[in-house]
Parts: sequence; C-alpha cells; structure tokens
Amino acid sequence: MTHHVLHHPFKAWIPWLYVLMFIPVIAVNVLLIRLALSSNTGLVTDHAFDTGQSYNSVIAAGARQAELGWQSKVDIQPVPQADAPHRISLSVAMSDAAGKPLTGLTLSGRIVSPVDPQPDAAVTLVETGDGRYREIIALPRAGQWELQLLATGSAGQFAIVQRLAAP
Repeated sequence: MTHHVLHHPFKAWIPWLYVLMFIPVIAVNVLLIRLALSSNTGLVTDHAFDTGQSYNSVIAAGARQAELGWQSKVDIQPVPQADAPHRISLSVAMSDAAGKPLTGLTLSGRIVSPVDPQPDAAVTLVETGDGRYREIIALPRAGQWELQLLATGSAGQFAIVQRLAAP
C-alpha cells in the first residue's frame, strides 16, 4: 500500500508568509524613526552643556548664601488686563536671620519657561519699603514658569528660585 503525500499548492507559500509578516513591522519602525529624527529634541536651551556646567557655581553660591541667613517670601497675584491676560504682580519680602527686613537690596533676574522654548522675561523689582520689593510682569502665556532672582546687597548675594503659575 502506498501512501500519498498531499501536495497542496498553499504549502509552498508558508515560508513566504513568515517573511511577509515582518514587512508591516519594518514599515512602522521606519516611520517612527523618521518621526523621531524630525520632531522636537526636547532641549529648551541651545547650550545645555554650558548651562549644566555653570550649575557648580550655583551650588557654591548656595553655600555662601546659607551663611548669610537671609530669607525670602515670594507672593504672586494675578492682575490680568484685556491687553495682557497673563499679567502677575510679583512681590518679594526679604529679611535677615533675625527676621529684620532687609532694605537697599537690588533684586533682578528673569522668569524662564521650564517646559518650552519661550523667551525669558527680564525682571527688576522696585523696593516699596520695609524690605518689600514689587513688580508687575506680563508673561506671554499661561502655565508654569520659573522665577530666578538674585538679591544683591553690601553683605552678599541671595538667589531666589521658585516655580510659579501664570493665569
């Protein structure tokens, strides 16, 4: 008795089906690679390395500032107008280690966007008396911002870094 092996024409295609399964996978991978190469890199600054290296000087300044014992209290209030909907009133109260108000300081710096490459907003606060400094700032958009101020006086410098939310 002879056994007949069934030769179905479909059996010849089976190895090719395994090869064809990889074509959509490769096509999707190529598409994702192209999208990754052409999309936003996520860098907020063009000089990320230099910015990171300058952080050592920030750490050293922090140690000197701790010796001063100065304290700051930041208050942010929305003051929107029709032509400037993202306006805020920025107020900083400065005091020494004993809680006595610090007068005669220069408070200046910038407000930067930590989430997208918006231009920085320069800030210089005006002394209003009793260790308080104030300024009204119009920001280009609502959302998260980072306040970076430097309080400079005859005794030294004090850095103020704080997140804020613009309306």
